[in-house]
Amino acid sequence: MDLSVSGSVARFSAPVDRGAAGLARDFVRRTLGDLRYLGDHSDVVLVVSELVSNALRHTATAPLIRLSGDARRLRIEVVDGSPVPPRLRLSASVGGWGLQLVQQLATDWGAHPEPGGKVVWCEMAAETGTP
Repeated sequence: MDLSVSGSVARFSAPVDRGAAGLARDFVRRTLGDLRYLGDHSDVVLVVSELVSNALRHTATAPLIRLSGDARRLRIEVVDGSPVPPRLRLSASVGGWGLQLVQQLATDWGAHPEPGGKVVWCEMAAETGTP
């Protein structure tokens, strides 16, 4: 499912260091407010943190985060400089749970090549039911 989100895209280039995930979380919190996204912000922050951490762990490049959406839907993209696609692991003794978490929290996710690397993306949606 590709939501074809309209509107502008917010971008953030994370540094290649230990503080990258924290800076990415700060960027996401600010951007979700600007987008007026009604979904669970903590889930989005967690997903972005996992995707950025994966990009830093498996590549030597600065990840680029792209967020777009509106009050009901959100598309998250993390671009890195490795052409190697992510692999969902069914079990691991240490680490390897990040993509399972993304799969559980997102409505859909995937990856595709981009010049110089790849994009790992996911889509999230706010609950549409009434309280």
